[in-house]
Amino acid sequence: MAAAPGRPRRGMKLAEQLAHEIVTDISRSGLQPGDRLPSEVVMAQEQGVSRTTLREALRILEVHGLIRVRSGPKGGPELTELTSRDFARMATLHFHMAGVSYRQLGEARVVLEPRMAQLAAHRRTDEQLASLEANLVRHEQARSTDELVHYAHEFHELVSDIGGRHNRVLSLMTTSLGGLFDVYGDRAGDPGVMRSTVDVHRGIAEAIAAGDETLASELMSKHMHESIETFGREFPAMVDNPVSWLSE
Repeated sequence: MAAAPGRPRRGMKLAEQLAHEIVTDISRSGLQPGDRLPSEVVMAQEQGVSRTTLREALRILEVHGLIRVRSGPKGGPELTELTSRDFARMATLHFHMAGVSYRQLGEARVVLEPRMAQLAAHRRTDEQLASLEANLVRHEQARSTDELVHYAHEFHELVSDIGGRHNRVLSLMTTSLGGLFDVYGDRAGDPGVMRSTVDVHRGIAEAIAAGDETLASELMSKHMHESIETFGREFPAMVDNPVSWLSE
């Protein structure tokens, strides 16, 4: 494919090539989160590169959330578990530069989350339904705003995981968008609103458990529309502003 006119094709830097090779090696070796990679000295020798280039490659992987580099005598690169928040953090830079607002993110959730609830009602298992019930119980028992926010977001993650059991792209994108509203946990919102959310979630969970795809979708759609309204009411100065870049 020819490069776009007026835009020269950028060659991949050595550190980027090395980062790709390290990811390929990790995938082939079957390493899991918590496993450690060889030391910088060993990796640099194996790859035939300088430690400076290796460190740059490791930094690329660290920024993307794939590894963390521990300091100290027993330190070094260690695999971490990639989460939807890592995906969301990368996306926020593009959202921010494109001028995407929190309202637009909410509208995207209105499209995605009802579909995930519908799929969850079709694909749920007894084990997954038990996880939803456990979440609702913990949400009901929560006292602090942080706990209320955590369990509210966890519910949506669970629904997305159930609905996206056969398509991780859908669940990852849906969960990531929801995670960008973690602003609730950083600012003084209305705890009463977050507490009442558990009743809404219970209705959705019951529809999912009953296998009622239409009702699950309708309830989730109503919930998402109300969420946009609530966010706009509680954070009027933010709702139409560009999404912040989550660099950490």
